[in-house]
Parts: sequence; structure tokens; C-alpha cells
Amino acid sequence: MSSGFLQECSKAELVPVNNLTKRSNSAELHSRVQRLGTANNPRSLAPINDINLKVFDQICEERFGALDLNVLNVNDVDNLPSDVLPHLAEQYHITGNEGWKFCKTDQDKRELIKNAINLHKYRGTKYAIIKALSLINIKSDVSEWFQYSGSPFFFKVLLDMEASYDSDLELQIIDLINENKNVRSWLERIIVHLKQEALMPIMSYISTSEEITV
Repeated sequence: MSSGFLQECSKAELVPVNNLTKRSNSAELHSRVQRLGTANNPRSLAPINDINLKVFDQICEERFGALDLNVLNVNDVDNLPSDVLPHLAEQYHITGNEGWKFCKTDQDKRELIKNAINLHKYRGTKYAIIKALSLINIKSDVSEWFQYSGSPFFFKVLLDMEASYDSDLELQIIDLINENKNVRSWLERIIVHLKQEALMPIMSYISTSEEITV
């Protein structure tokens, strides 16, 4: 640090307190500084008993004390604000076809984020495919080639669904499967078991007669 800089600092004067308090009542400010109790406050930024530092300390206390620090607790995914979720999705690398674009609600997004580590840990396995599909409410099972005498490294995915199934959904499911399968395996077929329940009214009529001969 140069001697010229030190000389300039030695000549500098602190702004008088009266100038700092022009916009507010000086007596009120002095009272607030006393309540702060800088000397006995472990959070104090002022190392010495200086009114200018106490004013600065008070400003910092009010400004930073109003911040919501709960948003920093990224492990509490269920209670984080919705606008934080996309940033966590990028951090955990689950955007796009890796799951994010299939989430329809905030709850779906939160469940995906909470399972992101497991999905990456087991990526390339049957578990990863089944788990990824379960996060978008699709029950599934995976059959590998040696389980049905198929061509080496091919596999089939069986879906149990209760909702409608169309070509758009099929393409999304294929993208999700390809993101979670291993690179040497190939999707051979998707088999869909579509179950729908409907009310079917049933009426019955019974006619009986009895004949007596005397």
C-alpha cells in the first residue's frame, strides 16, 4: 500500500453525525442506537464505540434482518418457493427430457428434485427407468432380452396405465426411457396395458310360477 494513499486516508474526515441524520429525527436515531447495545451485541459490526459505526451497524441490522433466509435451505424442497425450483432442476441436471418437461404440477417438480440424486446414481439400470416413469405417475416394468429370448441388449417396457395413451405421450415416454437407459441397450417395444373403469348398469328380472294339480 503506497504512502500517498495512507496520507490521503489520514486527511479524510468522517461525515459528521448531524449530516447522517438530516433525514430523520436525531433523537430517535440516537435512541435506536442505544437500544441496539452495540457493545453487548455479538452480532455487532462496530468494533469500537463510534457513533458512525453504530449507525452503519443499525442500517445493516435492519436491512439484512428482513431477508428470508429460509430460501437458502435448499434441502427443504417441499417448502421452497416455486420460482426456486427451476434453479434446483439445473443444479441437479434434471431439465428437459431428463424429467422436468414431464412434470405438470409443482408437486411433480418437487418429487423429481428430491429423487434426482437416486436417478443419477442408478442411471443406466432398470430401476432408473421404472423410477423415472413412476415420477410421472406411470407404473412400469422392464424385461431384458435374456428374459424373453430376444436379441442381445434389447429390452421391452410394460406400462400399466389408467389414463389415455396417444402418440404424443408415447414420444415423451420414449425420450424419458432413452435418458435413463444405458448406452448399450436398445428399446425394442413398449407394451401398454390400458385399464379403464366404467359404470355398467345391470338389470335383472325373475319370473316364477307354481302349478298345483289336485
